[in-house]
Amino acid sequence: MEDKNNIISELRAGRLPFPLAWLKDHPRKVEAILNGLPVIDQARCVLQVRGQQQQDMLLLSSQATAVVRALPAEEVYQMVKEIGEESALPVLSIISTSQLQYIFDVEWWQGHKFLPKSAMNWLELMDHANDQQILAWFGTEDFDQKVMVLQSLIKVFKNEDSPDEHEGVEGLPHFTPDGVHDIFFKVPEAQPVLTKVFKVLFSEYQKLFFALMEGVVSYLVTPTVEISYRWLLSRTEEKGIPSFEEAQGVYSLLDPEDLKLGIPGLNDFSGGASSQALAPSYLLADVDPTTFLGQCLAMLKNPGRFETLCWEIVYLANKVMVADLRNLSNLEHRREIMRKVLGYINIGLELGADGDIAKGENMLSQTYMQSLFQAGYSAVMRLKWEAETIIRENGLFVERVVPLGHRDHLAALVARFPQMGVLSLADEEAAETNVNWRDLQALQDMVILENFLLQVKFYVRFARQCLGLSERAIESLVAQAAHPKNPEDIDLTVLLLTAFAQYALFKKVSCEPLTEEAAESFMKIVFMAAIHADEPKVVQPDLLQAFRDTLLQSSLAWTSQDHEHLDQLLREGTHHLESQLGAVRPPVEWQFTRVFLLKPLTGDQATPPA
Repeated sequence: MEDKNNIISELRAGRLPFPLAWLKDHPRKVEAILNGLPVIDQARCVLQVRGQQQQDMLLLSSQATAVVRALPAEEVYQMVKEIGEESALPVLSIISTSQLQYIFDVEWWQGHKFLPKSAMNWLELMDHANDQQILAWFGTEDFDQKVMVLQSLIKVFKNEDSPDEHEGVEGLPHFTPDGVHDIFFKVPEAQPVLTKVFKVLFSEYQKLFFALMEGVVSYLVTPTVEISYRWLLSRTEEKGIPSFEEAQGVYSLLDPEDLKLGIPGLNDFSGGASSQALAPSYLLADVDPTTFLGQCLAMLKNPGRFETLCWEIVYLANKVMVADLRNLSNLEHRREIMRKVLGYINIGLELGADGDIAKGENMLSQTYMQSLFQAGYSAVMRLKWEAETIIRENGLFVERVVPLGHRDHLAALVARFPQMGVLSLADEEAAETNVNWRDLQALQDMVILENFLLQVKFYVRFARQCLGLSERAIESLVAQAAHPKNPEDIDLTVLLLTAFAQYALFKKVSCEPLTEEAAESFMKIVFMAAIHADEPKVVQPDLLQAFRDTLLQSSLAWTSQDHEHLDQLLREGTHHLESQLGAVRPPVEWQFTRVFLLKPLTGDQATPPA
């Protein structure tokens, strides 16, 4: 008895009563421990793992049906999506009718639009899982919805109808269980499932069968869909899936300093869940323990508050899904929204707690999660507005002078929901990198993007006051240049390197295009002499330092941060110069480079002497 009490204590503290590896390595040990626990505690074990591991654990329980039905419908649905519908048939075969209805509500509708193909797929899937589930659904679900589903799949005529009235059914599969109602399958794939259902209904539930047939014949399609949709809204709102109009309120702005205390109780969720009801844990299971939110959760002292947090965040994610017009049944959409919700909450919590974990734990204990989400969202939006101000005040000049590799990052920052790019290795052998775009997740992301905007502001000031550029001046330079041919390839890096070459050759800071002869002369003096002929060359540091000193004499009111940005810009420009021309020997095929602004060839240059 003492061992059992210890196991239950571990479980209720949020820890599995066995090593997770046992699920794969020693399943019989897990089975023995599970089956020694009450159903509710077995369900708590299932909530500690994810996806396929949840199903594996359920299959070890001698009371699997009761355990599944003790789980929240939201958790069961997420489990099925993570495993994959076909692979989750063992779970689908034992879910309750209310859990099945939740799945149908999410899968069969997209906004106000009913999806007959999805309904058919799920009826077929449930027939494979457990055909009694479909019969139970037909026996309990709202009548209008059953009629609506059947109207999308079949046509029904009575045998007293004139054959001339049987329009649009030529070649369709046909079935009549009673000799009175002729059933034609508009969706042929529905025939095996519905034929089986109709036979059972006619044999055992004739009153329901006749009512359904009469409904398919006489109910007008549009009003039936509208009534079904109203019933859907009633059910989904109880499950925290609001209407679009209501969901929009999730994006109200809230300053972290205005965060107000006050939290809901368990009775506010899942149609008035009691304190004994389990909460879906799939969202908080995705929290990175190294984040500020993860560290604060680890410090949370009240287990009851953790249950409420689970409900709050699931309802919040549903609201954001609806507000963002994302498909609730799309697993990738669900994952994207989960990351976004957790990220904004993390930012709002870190801002509100000033980075103090103890204060953060206290805020989690007393603050509504939607308020933290809105505080994080507000901070992200202020960053977006700052980027928009820079663009609005400087117009296309910003796009012209921002280095090519940074333009996408600026565009992502002014999107509807700002994102940041993270480099990832695409091909280890080729060492190629890709940029993955994601929503902001932490205060550190905010700091990175704030520094990026300071850098963009520097680019604009530097281009104007050090290089003497304006939007009109750049247009003139583009018109004079033969290379780069594509105007979009002309950015601050190209303009800076052109100015560097002009300084090295003529001791002036100018972005005027070079002749090809001048560009090749610059190549001879800018690189340090190499010991080996095939060795890539490096820019002479003394020449670069002299250019830097000249730039610092411009009218720009230099700050220490400006010095850092300039050094970064020169490092990037130098690296670009070395990578493009360091291993090249004259004559250079300039059309394959993107280094300087180059003038068109003159007649003499274009036609070499014989």
